[in-house]
Amino acid sequence: MKFFELYADTCVEDYISLDENSFDENFLNACHRSEFQHLDRKNLEAEISPEGGLKFPDFFICGGCVPLVSEKFRRLLDRAAVDNLFFKPITLTFEPLGLAEHFHLALPPRINCLDREESIINVEENEFALPEELLKTVKKIVIDPRKTGNYKIFKLPPFFTNTEIIVTDELKNFLEEQSLENVRFLEL
Repeated sequence: MKFFELYADTCVEDYISLDENSFDENFLNACHRSEFQHLDRKNLEAEISPEGGLKFPDFFICGGCVPLVSEKFRRLLDRAAVDNLFFKPITLTFEPLGLAEHFHLALPPRINCLDREESIINVEENEFALPEELLKTVKKIVIDPRKTGNYKIFKLPPFFTNTEIIVTDELKNFLEEQSLENVRFLEL
């Protein structure tokens, strides 16, 4: 089985971007670590930045860790039987033009899925930190398919700094057939 990183282009001038203060630090931290217990399902509003464009892609990532999907993308994930994501409605607004679009936070869980023997992991060197406090980053990601179960989309375990969203080849192939805007894949 092959695995892919799901990503979005970030430097497209036509696409909307969010104001950097759209989300508070607690929300961003919970998204970065996929800590669903610190999130609720109440609708959240976020203001579109006047610095970006006005085109709404089907997928984009804010602040490096907040994956947002369009209504169309959300329905397709449901059709693909992806049932492990945490969804939270987010209304993106731009008051000067009266724009309001409905998106969803689509946050994957972090699971223990690495093939430790084949992956390359960098560990920070810091003589003042305890071993469990050292930052760990996976430089070469190799997924053990026996550890993913029925998950088609997920992230690496929370003790790694990585934020990559990983999908199976089955989900990648399905999504590529749907003509979604700004949905990109990179083979691991």
